[in-house]
Amino acid sequence: MLDEDRIALLAKALSHPARIRIVRTLTAQAECSGAEVFSALPLAQSTISEHLRVLKDAGLVHARPVGTSMAYCVCAETLREFSSAIDEMAVAVPSCPPAEKIGAHS
Repeated sequence: MLDEDRIALLAKALSHPARIRIVRTLTAQAECSGAEVFSALPLAQSTISEHLRVLKDAGLVHARPVGTSMAYCVCAETLREFSSAIDEMAVAVPSCPPAEKIGAHS
């Protein structure tokens, strides 16, 4: 079970639309070259590199050198742990009353 700090770190890493796009790009295949990642987004290479750094620092993405470039992949276990933590919260929460009942006095 992930603690609150780890959940927050992963949520923050996934909080930018470009990082979500990178993760989706990487989950489409086992591994992507840097060129494939860079061509998937309409952003400067330096901006994408920074987003990849955030994802790597959070443990969501792994990188390995291949020749003179890098290959990237999603750390499936980390993504599964994050998903499980969110699922646990969703399952544990009681249903909210209908909006018209919130704040109503009985």
